[in-house]
Amino acid sequence: MLVRAQTPRGTMTSPNTEKKLGPFLAALVVANAMMGSGIYLLPAGLGAVGSISILSWVAATLGASLIAGVFAWLAILKPGNASLFEHVRSAFGPSAGFLSAALYWASTWVATVAVSTAVVGYLSVFVPWVAKPPGATLTSVAAIWLLIGANLIGPKFVARIAGWTLAIGLIPILIVAFGGWFVFDSHTFLASWNVTGKSPFTVVPHTTVFVFWAFLGIESASVISLRVRNPARDVPIGTFGGLIVAAIIYMAASAAIMGILPAATLAKSNAPFADAVVPMLGAGVAGVIALFALLKASGTLGTVVLMNAETAESESLIGQIMRKRKATGVSVATLIAMGVLMSLVSIASASPTLARQFVMVANMSVLLCVAAYGAASLALLRLSGAAPEKSRLLVRAIAICAAAFCVWLIASTDIVLLALAAAAVVVALVAYPLVRMRKSKIAAAAAGSSTV
Repeated sequence: MLVRAQTPRGTMTSPNTEKKLGPFLAALVVANAMMGSGIYLLPAGLGAVGSISILSWVAATLGASLIAGVFAWLAILKPGNASLFEHVRSAFGPSAGFLSAALYWASTWVATVAVSTAVVGYLSVFVPWVAKPPGATLTSVAAIWLLIGANLIGPKFVARIAGWTLAIGLIPILIVAFGGWFVFDSHTFLASWNVTGKSPFTVVPHTTVFVFWAFLGIESASVISLRVRNPARDVPIGTFGGLIVAAIIYMAASAAIMGILPAATLAKSNAPFADAVVPMLGAGVAGVIALFALLKASGTLGTVVLMNAETAESESLIGQIMRKRKATGVSVATLIAMGVLMSLVSIASASPTLARQFVMVANMSVLLCVAAYGAASLALLRLSGAAPEKSRLLVRAIAICAAAFCVWLIASTDIVLLALAAAAVVVALVAYPLVRMRKSKIAAAAAGSSTV
């Protein structure tokens, strides 16, 4: 999963004051955004399915490629928009932008719970009692509030934490992705092919929803389009380059783990990368790997909390309603409100195992975010008339195919999660007139004071 990148509000950039990014650095931004902490528990969730999940990785990669094309073209056609829901706002108006932003925002605070679950999973290597309820729930909530506190200090502090943990966090993934093949057992891989006993036509679509968690954040290059040298060239290269890097590492690591640990063992694991390292390098090194994953998951959790609050206070959502915004970051009220919501989700989604809870909240986050991605795809279709005539047909084909993929993913989601997503849409539609009214009052009051 990604860290959802957002352009800081209230900042101005200029070619004379800022060094622009090229395609290589843009690709690193995308890869880093996608390779958050979600991969650390994904293999455990896939253990309940089996190594057939490699087909879901292929499907998810193809779908992510279509969505990457959507954001690449949106960045070219509307380089001034700093988020996916602002593209929707440009195409369909403020109400559609609000709904898209609300779904995207909801996906971020559900994602925060999934990331906190990954933190708990690797912490359980050192403190076993946190692996099961109520210890798991209490620790997850505590981790959320600890990083809420970090955000109260300021976004720079959170960014430093994320930077410190980035490099060491990739070590467990890279060790398994490349070193795991030296102990890979094809018999273990094949024996765990499809442990569900269900038809592949049922298993693969449902599993693709879960796997797509790893691809959230693919919009990052389009978000920073104002900061690259040549958006028409660098955003597409950065988007697809980052996607290719992340997809190769993801699939290599997941396939390798399936050949190291049997599906039944993997499904019960709270720290799959640490467990996979035991046959390779020994139990002592596994503890170090667990520590690295724990630190990276913690750094990602702090960033996701920040992105959650930033999205909430974006102009497409609540905008200036939170008047007492800190000079160094989002308002305290927003952070506290987000902490309460995340805690409630963590408590409501508590499950017998961490892997099961992770699957539940990750699928919910994917569902909400993919709905916003689908809206962005339709926005591209609406805005495609601005594309060069020779590229217009291609742009429309990408938009339609990406929207169809989003619909397929949504249709493949569990019916209970679909009901919850529908409820979120209803809440957003009810809230929009109230938010619009409040914004109008604030704007009128500001206009009145300026004329005094």
